[in-house]
Amino acid sequence: MSEHLSAPGFIEPDTSDTDSTFSESHSTAYTESLRSSLLQSVRENGRGYHKYSDGQYLVPEDEQEQDRLDLQHEIFLITMNRRLYYAPLPATVGNVLDIGTGTGIWAIDFADQHSSSNVIGTDLSPIQPSWVPPNCKFEIDDYEQPWTFSQNFDYIHARMLSGSIADENTLFRQAYENLAPGGWFELQDFSFPVRADDDTMKGSAFEKLNENLMEGLRRIGRDGALAEKYKQLLTEAGFDNVVEMRYKWPQNQWPKDKHLKTLGQWNMVNTLDGLHGFAARVCTQVLGMTTEELEVLLAASRKDIQNPRIHAYWPIVVAYGQKPQTSGPKS
Repeated sequence: MSEHLSAPGFIEPDTSDTDSTFSESHSTAYTESLRSSLLQSVRENGRGYHKYSDGQYLVPEDEQEQDRLDLQHEIFLITMNRRLYYAPLPATVGNVLDIGTGTGIWAIDFADQHSSSNVIGTDLSPIQPSWVPPNCKFEIDDYEQPWTFSQNFDYIHARMLSGSIADENTLFRQAYENLAPGGWFELQDFSFPVRADDDTMKGSAFEKLNENLMEGLRRIGRDGALAEKYKQLLTEAGFDNVVEMRYKWPQNQWPKDKHLKTLGQWNMVNTLDGLHGFAARVCTQVLGMTTEELEVLLAASRKDIQNPRIHAYWPIVVAYGQKPQTSGPKS
């Protein structure tokens, strides 16, 4: 594991050129440069949302969000040293399930790397590509509903479900029940709120926005910081060999460390591209903000996101566990 990412300790900020590099024009040019190098819905707030289980998932699924999800996939690969998973899977993995698959990019990559596996990706919208590996398929499904798969899985993967899980105990129970004995369940996620280990975020518009998102999620029965409980939830659900790893995604190029600086540049684009989608439904529908109030807060938050004097980061959690080998077969 890279020494830069092996532990989420204190990150030393780069103070050498903080004042000289921060300008909206510089950040915008960099954002556009990075973005240009990458790669049936309900219309609301100028965005497209999942039609199936409408209202259960608060983030859009339109083309703009799909591009961001593919960018975010690359950030995970950077974080995890180009690995798609950390669970110690055997060389041959039979049935694999990717819940909340989004654009399907993780499932497609896994299927490419494991030609003997049968990979199923589920999501609320059919936004995945039609040209996929022969051992990969996608289905419209809501992981919050009862699972009706006819087969057990050897590995279940979930990524970036933060804010969308209404009943975590049922999710972990269903994952356990749908795994073959010895199978693995792995989650890779973000924990709200975005935070800083010093006072540089204190009193900022971006801090206020994060407080609003946490409060909005709380009002609809969602725990934005649930990822920090994944290890406990895996253990309570009966999983063995539970492992947790924590990382930090810098919010922009503020770290002194060159690798973390690069990671922060990618995550700055990730956040700017997703900011409106993260906030629109929560702030307007749940908290009752007007569109004008939201746009003012977002505009100020975008400046904070690009400001290297604010040492903010995303807490990232990777946790996995194994169903005991002695478990009985699915009935």
